[in-house]
Amino acid sequence: MKKKISLLFFFILALGLNAQDAPLGEAEKNVIKATNPFSSVYPTSILKSSDAYFKAQMGLYKEGVIPEKEAHLVGIATSAAIKCQYCIPYHVAELKRLGATDEEIKTAILIAADIMKMSTLFYGNEFDLENFKKMLKGE
Repeated sequence: MKKKISLLFFFILALGLNAQDAPLGEAEKNVIKATNPFSSVYPTSILKSSDAYFKAQMGLYKEGVIPEKEAHLVGIATSAAIKCQYCIPYHVAELKRLGATDEEIKTAILIAADIMKMSTLFYGNEFDLENFKKMLKGE
C-alpha cells in the first residue's frame, strides 16, 4: 500500500512540475513584461505563474515573519556564499535603504563565510555527523 501511495505522490508531483500556464495573449504578456523586468528570464509557457511566484517571494521580505532588514541580511549572506553577482548589489541597496550599517552587512557576510568554512572542514574530513549531533545534545 505504501508503494502505491508513494507512486501516486510522485506521479502527481511530476504532473505539477511539468505544468504550463494557459496561453497568454499579447496584451497580458506585455503587462507582465512591463511590470516585472525579470520576466524576460522565463519562457512564455510559464510567464504568468513565474510572475506570481516572483511577487510572492518578494513579499517574504516586506511581509514575512522575519523583519525586512534582517531578511535582507540573510539575503546578503546567502548571496555572498553562493557568489551571486546579481543578488549582492540588490541586497546591499535594500539594506542601505533600510538603514543597515556597513558593520551589519560585513557581519552577515562573515557569518556565511564561517559556516562555509566549517562545513568544508567537516565535510572534507568526513567528520561523523551522528557523533556531531550527539555533541550538540550534550551526550
